[in-house]
Amino acid sequence: MLNKCVGEGKKVDIAHVPSVVKAAIEKETTGSTIERIVKKEPDGKACYEVECVKDGMKKTLKFTEDGSVVTDKGKKGQSGSRTSCC
Repeated sequence: MLNKCVGEGKKVDIAHVPSVVKAAIEKETTGSTIERIVKKEPDGKACYEVECVKDGMKKTLKFTEDGSVVTDKGKKGQSGSRTSCC
């Protein structure tokens, strides 16, 4: 079953995320294998947490419902974004 609860969110397939979020995920994870996508809704706003692997390195990305990247735990120096998500 795809919609298993994971933490405080729900595991979803990329086919079930909004097109703007899907495009952002595909852009940011080019060349990676997506392991899972979890949809969370803190404060009633959707947030998508994506775990992916590229060249043996695992990273987690977070996207707002408008497709903005909020957190990239696999890279350093990604400051400046104060958007809250997940």
